[in-house]
Amino acid sequence: MSGWAGGTAGWETGGAMGRQPNLLRTFLRSPVDPASWRATMAILLGFVIAALSISALSACFSTGGSLLIWLVGIAFIALGIEVARFVARVERWRMTLADPRPLLPHPYRPLNGTPHAPYGAWLRTWAEAEFLDGNRWRDVVYVLVLFPLAVLEFSVTVVLWVTAAALLVGPMLLAAIGPRAAHPILPGIPSALAPALGISALVVGLLLVPVAASAARGLMLLHRAVVEGLLCVSPTAALRQDVERLRDSRTAALDLEASELRRIERDLHDGTQQRLVALAIDLGLAEDRIESDPASAKRLVAGARDQAREALAELRSLVRGTAPAILLDRGLVAALSAIAGGCPVPTTLDTALPSGERLPPAVERAAYFVVAESLANVAKHSSATQCEVTLAREPARLVVEVRDDGVGGAIVAPGGGLAGLRDRVQALDGVLAVSSPSGGPTVVRVELPLQPERRAT
Repeated sequence: MSGWAGGTAGWETGGAMGRQPNLLRTFLRSPVDPASWRATMAILLGFVIAALSISALSACFSTGGSLLIWLVGIAFIALGIEVARFVARVERWRMTLADPRPLLPHPYRPLNGTPHAPYGAWLRTWAEAEFLDGNRWRDVVYVLVLFPLAVLEFSVTVVLWVTAAALLVGPMLLAAIGPRAAHPILPGIPSALAPALGISALVVGLLLVPVAASAARGLMLLHRAVVEGLLCVSPTAALRQDVERLRDSRTAALDLEASELRRIERDLHDGTQQRLVALAIDLGLAEDRIESDPASAKRLVAGARDQAREALAELRSLVRGTAPAILLDRGLVAALSAIAGGCPVPTTLDTALPSGERLPPAVERAAYFVVAESLANVAKHSSATQCEVTLAREPARLVVEVRDDGVGGAIVAPGGGLAGLRDRVQALDGVLAVSSPSGGPTVVRVELPLQPERRAT
């Protein structure tokens, strides 16, 4: 047992001895390492940024506070918050000067509300995003903390570098000027000691150079930790959020698949299956009567033919519920135009998409069913006089919006139609938002990510 412990101690000692040369080599090479000079430059730049940002923030907040009684100050305070947000963006970039590892910015509430929203609703959305967003206030706190940190970092870095430079350059100047200048500069010190003091100062200056370089990198490393804590999302938290989002998307996809299978089974059992059973019975009776009562058999065959037509019609309806033919053949714009034209409430379609442009099939189906279900709800429950469907394609997403002037009060209730739409949208990593205050208007907004389609090579 003691031998094992002794071996472990020896391994630990050897590991420590093996690590010391690496640390010493890094320390000695720090003056010629570009990362040290980038860290020094970042500290000097940080002092300028801190001075400008605290001045701008103080001006905005003091002006806003003095004018708050006339409500004009709200705009100045909001401007100060946005200044802090801009400073946070600059600071995340500054941290990459010394350490190129990327930083994940924390998310902000979007300032833009729903397009075509009333002025009051837009103003409320803006105010909530500006003043109730915790991450924006974290940016403000960071600007307040930045100034003393930047002053401390600037002071330590400048003192170390200036002292090192003075100790290196001073003896060289004394040697160049000559011994006569030693007495005014170093009063009370014999001339014989001046060379020794010069050499000592030169040695200390040489030692201070790696100290200053390492201190600059260390200060930037500590400052990066502050930035990561206040202005960023940690990689672990971001990974956890991605896992939660993927788990929700998977659950939504499974629930959607199960509900679709139940719907298809119910429609087949209650409709088509019953008609096929009646068809088989009529054909059996016609077969029994074809010789004894040809007229009755003829009527049974005619009835069976009608049953077959109705069964085919129900199958077509079932297929259209799974993937509408017009959507498959002509695309999303034509399909939405068809359902908008067939809605009992006058509905207009506003889109900038070309009529024949095709999107990923899953996105087209989701957008189609969102509009179809929303228009069905408008016709049944909203008491609206007009409705508008907006379709817009952004660089990485498709935005679909259905707006009516009805009585409002729509909610995403478990088991309801909007809950089914939410599951369908979440299965594609999309977002569904419903705004329906009492008295209207009701706005259903869906954002679907557009994934590039894979093409065969």
